[in-house]
Amino acid sequence: MKNLVIAKRYAKALMSLAQADQAVESYGLELDQLLHLIGEQPTLGDVLQNPLYPMAARKSLFQSVAKAAGISPVMTSFVNLLIEKKRVQHLPEIAQYYRKLMDEHANIARAKLAAATVLAEDTIGQIAQTLEKLTGKKVIVEFEHDPALIGGVTAQIGDMVLDGSVRRQLLNFKETLKRGAVG
Repeated sequence: MKNLVIAKRYAKALMSLAQADQAVESYGLELDQLLHLIGEQPTLGDVLQNPLYPMAARKSLFQSVAKAAGISPVMTSFVNLLIEKKRVQHLPEIAQYYRKLMDEHANIARAKLAAATVLAEDTIGQIAQTLEKLTGKKVIVEFEHDPALIGGVTAQIGDMVLDGSVRRQLLNFKETLKRGAVG
């Protein structure tokens, strides 16, 4: 829970800077680039977080990496702040929350759509259009085939869940029968 609070705080601060600089997208791309770089070079991430290395050495190393990777001065300063505050290990969570903030900034909602059968692209597009009308946002759909639904579809956008699956209808019917038999 504490990690999420920390990630939100730093992501919001970075978003404020990005909006002021009109660089919301580019900072998001740079965060992704940094995560990719650290993923490819795990020792880099280890060195940046390890307090056994002097802070000046960690900052200097990152400065060299940032320069070679073409990272902007603002993002370089941001990561240096994370190094100073011993928060580099939270970079993946910060980037994840920053992406959420980017979506809010662009009025985008991400939906998880599941169906018992594989749906055609045009069907997914029609569902996305319906969800856009419902939310008032541009909806990006992530589809998952889920045979356990038996039939129908489910859609989740944030906390809102729309469940039109046969499985849900059967469960509702079962609960109705239980109440009728007991009452």
